[in-house]
Amino acid sequence: HRDTDTAVGDQQQQQQPQSQWVLAAFYFNGNPRRIFRFRAYQLSMPPSSSSSGDDEIPVVRMKLHTLSSDLEGQLRQCSEEPCTWWKEVWHVWRNNQLHDKEQQQQHNEGILDVEEWNEFQTTGMATVVSPLEGCDVLWDPNWDPSVHSYLYTSEYDDDDSETDDPAALPPGQSCHATMEAGSKGAIVDSISMIPGKRILIKDELSLWKDEFWINDRGYDPDEVVEEKESDDDDEGIYVGDGEGMPFVYGNRRGVPYKLQKVSDILSGSRKEEHPSWPDNADVESALSLERVIVNSDLEWTLGEEFRTPELYQEKTEAVDKAME
Repeated sequence: HRDTDTAVGDQQQQQQPQSQWVLAAFYFNGNPRRIFRFRAYQLSMPPSSSSSGDDEIPVVRMKLHTLSSDLEGQLRQCSEEPCTWWKEVWHVWRNNQLHDKEQQQQHNEGILDVEEWNEFQTTGMATVVSPLEGCDVLWDPNWDPSVHSYLYTSEYDDDDSETDDPAALPPGQSCHATMEAGSKGAIVDSISMIPGKRILIKDELSLWKDEFWINDRGYDPDEVVEEKESDDDDEGIYVGDGEGMPFVYGNRRGVPYKLQKVSDILSGSRKEEHPSWPDNADVESALSLERVIVNSDLEWTLGEEFRTPELYQEKTEAVDKAME
């Protein structure tokens, strides 16, 4: 992973009675075929917030999950078509539930049984994902600016200076989150980046209407090194965690990944248009999603449908030049 690589996330939402699931894929260089991380996020109010007063904004818990190998493999085959992802999730889960030819025939015909749909929403998702233990994130309305110092670090300042200028931040209301584990982070086994390697993860998040900042860093907890003193010191290794652990990924200057919204993904089958939904809806209409471009300057990052080879080369060369 290079600090200059561009990561873009496609996100979709599927509501549940008690929680909400979000599918996300992160990829390099504006190329959805170069996905380096799939995640499924489950958002819900923790029990401590469910009894809060009406005027109090609750803390929202976000649990991180990896995908099962068969589900991830299926989504990679349609990586440039995120509007189909929830159909693929449904089919993978449904195929795992089939026990006889009659059920298989119903599934092949696209019949959406309301009881199965409710089961999928309440318990089914948990069977095709695996939780990343210790990595829960809390979106807290009473956030501490000192924990989110990356908000005031500019990637364009050579002296690593900070600014408290609100004008430097995206406009509008914002939400901010930290790991429940706190500043010490959490150790997980790497699956995609360095299979079999333990990685200490530290993460803070900030979300606006049109931007998502991710201050994600990974360290090697099994090695201790001396900190690199300068860019000319080829013998040293950057650390940055204060405990001598070398970086595995992340920005060494405290600058977060800054993702801009390129499109909205909307439901094409709204309940008000189908009062008995999902009783009389098939899989195709119930899980029909539509992508709407909201940032034409960056739509080239969504895949080959949105660019020519010449435009892609021009854009990536411009990014590489800007990073020199």
